[in-house]
Amino acid sequence: MTIDSTWIASFKEEIPQAFTQSIPFRPKAAFCDGQIRLMRGHSGDFLTWDSYIHQQFTRHVQKFFDNHGVGTVILAFDDYAHVPEAKCMTQLKRRKHVPKLEILEREPLPTVCPSGEKWAQCISNRVFKSKVIALVVQTLPKLLRLSEEQTLVIDYAGPPDEYRLVDGQIQTRRLDLLVPLGEADVKFTRYADMYKQLLVDSVDGDSIPIALLHHEAAIRELTNGSMKPGDLMDAPPKICIYRISTRLDSDKKRKADEGRKFEYVNVPFLYTALRDVILQCTARMDSPTHCRHYMSMLLALIGLTGTDYTRNMPQVSGKTVFGLLSSVWLPLMRSFNPGTGQLEVQPTVDHVVGCIYAIKYSSHLKTAPGSLKGILDTLQSSKLSQRTRDALPSIPRMACSVRNVNWLIRYWREPTCTPNPLENEAGVATFGFVKQNGVVGYTD
Repeated sequence: MTIDSTWIASFKEEIPQAFTQSIPFRPKAAFCDGQIRLMRGHSGDFLTWDSYIHQQFTRHVQKFFDNHGVGTVILAFDDYAHVPEAKCMTQLKRRKHVPKLEILEREPLPTVCPSGEKWAQCISNRVFKSKVIALVVQTLPKLLRLSEEQTLVIDYAGPPDEYRLVDGQIQTRRLDLLVPLGEADVKFTRYADMYKQLLVDSVDGDSIPIALLHHEAAIRELTNGSMKPGDLMDAPPKICIYRISTRLDSDKKRKADEGRKFEYVNVPFLYTALRDVILQCTARMDSPTHCRHYMSMLLALIGLTGTDYTRNMPQVSGKTVFGLLSSVWLPLMRSFNPGTGQLEVQPTVDHVVGCIYAIKYSSHLKTAPGSLKGILDTLQSSKLSQRTRDALPSIPRMACSVRNVNWLIRYWREPTCTPNPLENEAGVATFGFVKQNGVVGYTD
């Protein structure tokens, strides 16, 4: 999964100290998103499966033991039996330009890795991908140079499996207390609770808001709902994200031959600083009702600018919304129900989305109408270009997006007890997702 990358760039511009070249603390465990490791460049080189596993997994996992000194590495893959049905929309979109390839369950993997465009076709097929994951799971524990003080955990289908070296032999133990989860993206938070100091290796931008949500929940539990500033930095668990370095406008002139750079995102530090940014939007007056939900509210804005499960507000980026935070935050507070931890649909459409469009197109509005409908009607008769007017959203579309965001908040906050995205109450799709002809889509 991913989010609008301009959110991460905005965070880095505002809080550069949270993004560092050196690791902010010594982790006890490292979590690797194996799903992204399945991919590789379109190389025409001959590559055996042994070489593929060494290149994509063995070498990568081993470096966390060797370079970071962790005692445990968790390698996670998507468990397709538990991935939310709404995920298929993103998958279909990504595969739209990849020719479909039928691979049967009983077909073995080819003797060597497919290359070039053939690899892109194969790895986009769920059956083929599952076979590759099975090969990695079977082979990797034997290839790693584990010591008796080191542990490998593979979190794939069903409960995770733990691998340890005992008397020179690899022994396996099923971690039955950990319930099966679907996407690899949402699996890392439970290991943060287990190991307290966790390094998360993930290129997807969604790992940052998920970690922020989890950090807020940990503080809420630690303080029994009473937010004490002195507790913020020390509240367990500590998470840092290891990811490709976010390039700011000032970095854009960097030469291409400098190569890919990586950075660490210090989640506790980022959380503390973002909370301070939010308090500046309320004249530093903390809300006794909403203070435990600031990251959920921030996630709501992130969701409105587009994720794998939510459509974006047309013509609006994460950078735009972050720049409008001081204007949007109070309407967002009035639209967010702290009792349910969810957005109220119509107030959000009118007062949050409406506020964003009213400010963005203020030069075309003499006065800002009190509803999104009034704003959009005025903009449709303005001097905006026809292309821009055609791109403006409809009211039903934005209502659907708000419902999608409510599901996303629940999913990222509590992946073990997320409601069915297709939930329907009295003929209304609770979260804005419907299934037609076997395919999940948006209600509008």
